Amino acid sequence: MKCVSDIEYDPRHGLELDLYLPDNLTAGACIIYAHGGEFRRGTRADVETGHFAQNLTDAGFAMASISYRLGATLDAFSDEDAEQIRTHMARSEKVGLNLPSDLYGASFIAAMEDMSNAIDYLWVEGDRLGITSRKLGILGLSAGGIAGLALAYPPMPWMQRVSSPDAVVAISSALVHPWRLETDGPPCLMLNAPNDRSIDIGNAQLGAARAQQVGAPVTLIDTKIEGHESQIDEVLDGTHPDGTTYMQMIVDHFARLREDA
Repeated sequence: MKCVSDIEYDPRHGLELDLYLPDNLTAGACIIYAHGGEFRRGTRADVETGHFAQNLTDAGFAMASISYRLGATLDAFSDEDAEQIRTHMARSEKVGLNLPSDLYGASFIAAMEDMSNAIDYLWVEGDRLGITSRKLGILGLSAGGIAGLALAYPPMPWMQRVSSPDAVVAISSALVHPWRLETDGPPCLMLNAPNDRSIDIGNAQLGAARAQQVGAPVTLIDTKIEGHESQIDEVLDGTHPDGTTYMQMIVDHFARLREDA
């Protein structure tokens, strides 16, 4: 694969992405990769980035690993938006979400907005960069997955402001606004496991149960591998009991981006 580094996609916030492309193939669709780190830390060039990029480019995709704002507070938003964030946080708690508040507060919304800006940038500049399709997926780890899932089913006040992906894979993540799920939304795959001290699997199960109620295309797979960080290694190298590798599940999930192009 080849990599074009330090592409500025959001001049307002000084945000950049690194674009990974297949060596000898035209990339028919692009996957945005969003790192984890509780919206407080992490980097687009973390140790797992290259491994995911290699798997995805081998399958013919481009992968854009993005930076996004970290540690944003309510001060970064208008008074009206800040009030909406507080309202949504209270509703998340009311429906049973059990997560640290940073994972569904102001910094989460900022990351979701930045991810939307990356989608807009790739829609406009994709062809110049070697991406022939406007179809875009999101692969998010932990906090990055939370933002990606929310962008697929955005909170009502942001619905007309953000651009949603065509498919999402979220590892060790959760839907923090499960009431936003709908029948014809983007297909989402969540990979979670028990005894995750950062994001308890019960939070992912909350979203999966709601998806079943409303017929939303959201699937939860319990990898059975305990812990949070351990899920990344399992997804990269592990195999589901049915004999399919988890990376193949991810590639198959994103294959619809080419089929629908």
